Amino acid sequence: MIHPFHLSFVVPDKELARSFYIDTLGCSLGRDNETWFDILFFGHQLTIHQASEKLPAFQINHFGPILNKNEWSAVVQKCEDNAIEIILPATIRNTEKEGESGKFIVKDPSGNVLEFKYYADFTKTLAKQ
Repeated sequence: MIHPFHLSFVVPDKELARSFYIDTLGCSLGRDNETWFDILFFGHQLTIHQASEKLPAFQINHFGPILNKNEWSAVVQKCEDNAIEIILPATIRNTEKEGESGKFIVKDPSGNVLEFKYYADFTKTLAKQ
């Protein structure tokens, strides 16, 4: 059984992050207050905090959801429509074969790297070799 993850990070501009995750990517807003807010990030919870003297902003290496192909394609289109800089263009491997997969990489306004993936059969990625 796959369970949602929770990721919390600090950004230099909370409102810019809010706009990116809600308006550009289409995520839903959850709890919200003056210093942080929650986002439903493709079935997972992000808590995004405003940087402060006691809590400086930082970048995480990368994270991202594993979507189905239609969801993945829709997010690619949203990023293109909103002129989001794409670090790694949408790439599909093994088209229409058993191991078909796709990925693309963007940065959020705080410089965090988001990798969006899809697999034709996600369960194949969990099998021990």
